[in-house]
Amino acid sequence: MGQARRSTRAARPLPLALFLFLGVSSCGTVEIPGDAVACAGLQCTAGTCFSNAGQPMCRCGPWERAADVACAVAAFKQPDDHGGSPDRATVLTLPMSPREGRIDEGQREDMRDTDLFAVAVETGGMYRFSCTRLTLVDCRVRLLDVGGAAHDMPGTVEGAAVSWFPTLSAGTWYFEVSSARSHGRYTYELVALGVDDHGATSEDATVLEAGASASFPVRLSSPFDADMFAFRSRVGHGYRFICEQTEPNPFLRLTLQSSTGQLMDESLGASGEPLTVSLRATSERDWLVTLAADYGDFPVDVACRFEDLGPDEHGDTLGTATPMTPGVPVAVTLQSREDVDVFAFTGAAGHVYAVRTEGAGRWSAQVVDANGENVARTDTDLLRARVEATGTYYLLLEGGVPWAHSFVLTLVDAGVDDHGDSPQTATLITPGTPVTGIFETPQDTDAVVFPAEARGIYLASYAPFADLSFNPRGAVGMLELGSGRHLFSAWNPAPVTMMFQPLNGADAFSLLLEQLAIDDFGDHSGTAVTLTLPASVSGVVQTAIDADVFTVALEAGRAYRLELETGALQVSLLAPGGALSHLRSGRFVADRSGVHVLTLAGASGLAQVPWRFTLQAE
Repeated sequence: MGQARRSTRAARPLPLALFLFLGVSSCGTVEIPGDAVACAGLQCTAGTCFSNAGQPMCRCGPWERAADVACAVAAFKQPDDHGGSPDRATVLTLPMSPREGRIDEGQREDMRDTDLFAVAVETGGMYRFSCTRLTLVDCRVRLLDVGGAAHDMPGTVEGAAVSWFPTLSAGTWYFEVSSARSHGRYTYELVALGVDDHGATSEDATVLEAGASASFPVRLSSPFDADMFAFRSRVGHGYRFICEQTEPNPFLRLTLQSSTGQLMDESLGASGEPLTVSLRATSERDWLVTLAADYGDFPVDVACRFEDLGPDEHGDTLGTATPMTPGVPVAVTLQSREDVDVFAFTGAAGHVYAVRTEGAGRWSAQVVDANGENVARTDTDLLRARVEATGTYYLLLEGGVPWAHSFVLTLVDAGVDDHGDSPQTATLITPGTPVTGIFETPQDTDAVVFPAEARGIYLASYAPFADLSFNPRGAVGMLELGSGRHLFSAWNPAPVTMMFQPLNGADAFSLLLEQLAIDDFGDHSGTAVTLTLPASVSGVVQTAIDADVFTVALEAGRAYRLELETGALQVSLLAPGGALSHLRSGRFVADRSGVHVLTLAGASGLAQVPWRFTLQAE
């Protein structure tokens, strides 16, 4: 026990000496690792790596804190392909083609990868950033500025591709790609859509100046690009804004609104026709025109123009109608789509009136009497108005489709109807003399008549055959040859009337009637020549409508000999009871006794085929 106490006492100063010795001896050999050593070979998901008592950690800077991103030592199963902070962002240089990126899988469940892309914008404009999923389940994109603040941007989804359409000012911008619940491959692309040519708000709208009607280009770069225009109206003036499409976009929409947002007119691009909005102002105020397209192929390029059509120069009612005289041109401007210009004229009983216009377009036209009752209503190029009594009539004009606003109008007095409308009032014509007619109205019927000879064969040739309805009355036989040609025959002397009506907007016709022949033999059993055997007969089948018919009494069981010289004609024999047989030269035996009908027919078109035959009993 004494030794133990001595040992303890002697050892008391040793710990202090040993401590001093060890402290002095270790100053130059043991130190805490710095940033370079602790962070060697490591990356941060965002921010800057530093040594914390020798342990690597990541510190968020002002940008990361503003962007609300996590700063941690990256631990991914594959090396991170794109950084998450501005100093490690992938710089995009335009133009570029789509490139592949990857949201990496973390080694820890809470490890999330973000890919940051930077672009330096020299001149502000519109852009499209697209992320197309390959193996990535979802793709999220944020727009961040140079200070880390996030900015909203509209987007569209089309299949696996998601596109965002920001408008960027000059400076550096960042696109951050991430995924909420997956990792995988994707492609990314940034496209410059150009500078917005016209503002999208009433404050930035392009101001339209009255009188500046020259066409100017307008481009919609994306579904979120709307171009707005502003003008101030004058009382009583008409205005038109029209846009012509280069390539039809069915989703294109042009609207006209008041400064308070009231919709006044709109036009859609589904038809491919020019889009037009119009207005006749009743006050002096501000108006907004907007062109936009929600869908379709972009960019959309159109050519637009703005027109001040001036004040309304013609009244809109019967009481304020502008007087007009047939044959005297009148300048017309329709100030809006709803504008109606009314003209008054004196109509003569039985006369037909039409209008002639100079200027591209077609307009709605109506003629009414002094009581406002309709006389005729159609388009200007089809108008034919026949007035029944002498007096004052009114012509009303409205804009057509596509709406055109300015043209020159002339009222035409076409006179009285050139041909009657019925067999009782038909115009008498002579075969061989050309005839013409005018359809004074779309419902007009022109009738012509001629005295047909007994057994006469006639050819009527008329034009334009595809635009005419042709109806002969009084002819017993009729055969259409095509291309506006009809054959017909008259068995007895009688008047034959030909009636024409217009189709497809026809306004006139021409006719040539020719007598081709007088039939030499009857065409049916009632007018047939009776043969006495032995018989030798010759004649001509005159055109495809003709048939030469004979009757002959034959005995059943008896042999007969028939000799034919008939070319391409067909020869048939109809026995009592209806049995029909086709005959050739040679011997035949009658099956039945009684009167048989022998027929020669089958000429082609206008061909006249001579024939000869002999028939005798053996």
